[in-house]
Amino acid sequence: MKHLRLFTALLVFSFASVAVFATGAQDTSLNEAKRVLGAESTESSSSQTKTTTTKTTKTTESTQVNSRYGFSNDDAVQALKAALNEGAKVASTQLSKEDAYYKNPLYYIDLPPETEKLVATVSKLPNGKKNIENVILRLNRTAEACAADIIPVFVEAITGMTVGDGVAIVTGKDNAATEYLKKKTYEQLVSLYKPKISAALDQKLVGGMSANEAWEKLTATYNKAGGTANKVSSIFGKEAVKEVDIDLAQYATEKALDAVFLKIADEEAEIRDKPLEYSSEIIRKVFGSRK
Repeated sequence: MKHLRLFTALLVFSFASVAVFATGAQDTSLNEAKRVLGAESTESSSSQTKTTTTKTTKTTESTQVNSRYGFSNDDAVQALKAALNEGAKVASTQLSKEDAYYKNPLYYIDLPPETEKLVATVSKLPNGKKNIENVILRLNRTAEACAADIIPVFVEAITGMTVGDGVAIVTGKDNAATEYLKKKTYEQLVSLYKPKISAALDQKLVGGMSANEAWEKLTATYNKAGGTANKVSSIFGKEAVKEVDIDLAQYATEKALDAVFLKIADEEAEIRDKPLEYSSEIIRKVFGSRK
C-alpha cells in the first residue's frame, strides 16, 4: 500500500513536470515568433520606406532645376521633343520639293550597290541607260512625295518617345537628340513610313510609269539576259549571273529616312546655335541657357 501511494505520487509529479515544460516551451515559441514577426515587420517597413524614398528622389531629380544649367530634366525632355518636331517640319517642307533628293548629292538615292552588275549589263542594251535612269528618277520622286507626309509619322514617334536623361542629351553634341530619336524609334518609323513609300512606288509618275513598274522592267531584262548566260555556264556547273531580288520599298524607305534624319540633325544644330530665334518658349529656355 505504501509502495502504491509512492508510485501514484511519482506519476502525478511526472505529469506536472511535463505540463510545466510544455507551457514553458510554448511561451518560448510564442516569444520567438513575436520576435521574428517584429523583425520582419521592421524590415518590411524599412523596405517600404526605401522604395518611397527612391521614388521621391527620382521625382525630385526629374523636376529639380539643375543649378549648373538652369533647367530640370523634365524641361530638357520637353525641349528635346519640341526641337525634334521643329526638325521634322523643316525636313518635310524642304525634302518634299521637286529635286530635293534627285539633284542634291547629300540625299540623292541611287540604285542599291548589289545592282552594280545589273547596271553594267543593262547599260549595254538598247535604251538600257535610259531605263536605269528612269528607275533612279522615280525612286527620288517617290522619296520627295513621301516627305510631305512625314510630320504625323514623326510626331507619333516623338510623342511616345521616353527619355531617361534629357539634360545629358541637351548638353551633348550638336546631333545628340537626332541620334537618340533614330536609335529609339528607327524600326517604328520604318514600319510607319514603308507603307507610304510602297504606295508611292506604285503611283504613275514620269511617262505614266511607276517606280515599281520601271524596276520590274529593268530587273526582268537583266534576269532574262542572265538566264541565257547561266544556261551556257551550267554546262560547266557554274552560275554566271545571280538574279536580282531586292525589296525596293525597304531600300527606298531606308534611304529616304537617312535624308530625313540628316535634315533633322541640321535643324537641331541650328536650334542649338540660335535658340532665341525660335517661337517655342521651352526651346528658348533650355537651349538658350546653353548660350
